Amino acid sequence: MSITNLPLNCVAFDCGSSSLRTVVGSFDGTRVITNVVSQVPNSAVNVNGFYYWDLLNIFESLKSGLREACSQYKKIDSIGICTWGVDFGLLDSQGFLLSNPLSYRNAIGEGELSTLSESERRWMFEKTGIQNNKINTLYQLAGIKRQMPEIFGIAKSMLMLPDLLQYLFTGEMVTEASIASTTQMLDARSKKFVPEVLEKFGIPQNLVKPLRQHGEIIGTLRQSIADELGIAACPVVCVPSHDTACAVTAVPTQEKDFIFISSGTWSLIGTEMVEPVINKSVYDRDFANEGGVFNTITMLKNSTGMHILQCIKKELEFNGDVFTWNDIVKMAAEYQGDVPVFDPNSSRIFNPVSMIGEIKNLIGVNEVNPAQIIASAYDSLAFSYRYAIEQIQEITGITYQSIYIVGGGSQNRYLNQVTADFTGKTVVSGPKEATSLGNIGVQLSAHWMDFNINRIRTMVRNSEKIEEFTPNAARDQNEIEQRYKEYKNCLP
Repeated sequence: MSITNLPLNCVAFDCGSSSLRTVVGSFDGTRVITNVVSQVPNSAVNVNGFYYWDLLNIFESLKSGLREACSQYKKIDSIGICTWGVDFGLLDSQGFLLSNPLSYRNAIGEGELSTLSESERRWMFEKTGIQNNKINTLYQLAGIKRQMPEIFGIAKSMLMLPDLLQYLFTGEMVTEASIASTTQMLDARSKKFVPEVLEKFGIPQNLVKPLRQHGEIIGTLRQSIADELGIAACPVVCVPSHDTACAVTAVPTQEKDFIFISSGTWSLIGTEMVEPVINKSVYDRDFANEGGVFNTITMLKNSTGMHILQCIKKELEFNGDVFTWNDIVKMAAEYQGDVPVFDPNSSRIFNPVSMIGEIKNLIGVNEVNPAQIIASAYDSLAFSYRYAIEQIQEITGITYQSIYIVGGGSQNRYLNQVTADFTGKTVVSGPKEATSLGNIGVQLSAHWMDFNINRIRTMVRNSEKIEEFTPNAARDQNEIEQRYKEYKNCLP
C-alpha cells in the first residue's frame, strides 16, 4: 500500500440484537477515526409464539447506512459485517430465503438439548470444544427439523446471520471460523465441520458452507445494489463476523496473557489462546473455545450482561417516565440499604415478563425498591465477572493482573469501578467501538499485507481513549469477601 492510497475508508456494519450501526473508519496509516454514520433500533418480532429477526428491515437499514457513508466520504475502500452469534437463515436450492431467521431467545432448541445424556453432552464438547447450550445453532436447527419439518425439508443452505447479509450484498455463500464456532458443529482444532455431529442430528453436510480466512476478499458489492444506492461497487472483506471475536481483536493490550470482558447485552468473559483447551476442567467450568481473529481461540464464558439493566430501565420507563443511564447509576451509587446478590445467569431472568419482578423474587424482598434492584444487579454482575475470572485462572494456571473491558458496556464507569473493587485487579476500559475497530482492523489487513494483530492493537491504542480503574483501598475487603460467599451460594 502506498501513501497515496491514504486515508483508507472502511465501513463496518456492527449489527447487535438491539441496534444496527454503520461505522466508517478512516485510517491515515497510524490512527483510525471512527464515525457512526447510522444507528437504528433492532429487535426480534413475536409471531405466533416465535421470535423472528426482521431480516429485510436489517438489510434495508444497512443499505441506508452504506448510502449515508458514501455521501459523507469520497470513497469507500471495503466493507466488513459482524453480528451476534448462533442465529441463521435457511435458503432453498435457488438461494431464496425460506423464512425470517429465528431468534436465540426462543426455546426451540431446549427440547433437543434435553434429550442428550451426560455422556452425549461430553462427547459433543470433545468433538467441538463448544459447550452445550440451548441457543446454539445446532439445537435450534434440530428444533426446526422437528417442529417445522416442511421448511427444513426444502432447505439446501444454512447461512449464519452475518453470512446471510454478506450473501445479500455479494451473492457469495461462505462462512468463517468465529461465527461458525457458535454453531457447535465446528471442530475448534481443525476449523472444519464435524461429520459425526451433523450425522447425529440428521443435518446434511451440504447445508453448511466453506470457511474463508480473515482478510480475504469474499466478493464485491452486487452491481444492482451499487446502482440502487448510486455508489461505486467495493469489496466485502472476511472479518471475524461474530461480534465478540471482533471486539477481542480490538483489545488495546500489549500483554500476551490477558482477560477480556466484551460488555454489551451479553458479557463474554475470557482469554485469548493459540490453541483450544478441550478437557474436563474447561467442560466442568462451562467455558467454550470459540473462533478468534487470525486462527486464534477465544476461550470464554457467555454470561448475562447489560441486558438485565436494559430491561430494568425499560420497565421503569413504562409509564412515560424517562431515566438516563446516569440516573440509573446514581440510584445504585446513592443507595444505602441492604444490597442482596443473585445469580445473573438464572434461567428465571433469561427472558422474563418482568425483570424487576423476577429479581425481587431472587433476592427475597417483599417490596420493590428500584434503587435496591439496580444496586443488586450491578454488584451481582461484578461478582459474576470475578467468579468467571477465577475459573479462567484455574484452567490456565495464570494469574492475570488486568481486565480489559471493551464494547458499549465499557463506558459504564460505575460497573468498571465495582469490578475493580470486587476482583482486586486493574480494569482497563475501552474502546467503546471495539467491535467496529476490530472489524476495520481486519479489513485493513486486506489492503496492507503485514497488518497483523499487533498492528491492529497498536492502531487502537493510538486512536482511542483508554481509562484505568484500580481497586478502591477504602472499601471493606472483609465485607466484599463475605458478600462474594453469599453470591457463590446463589449459584446452582
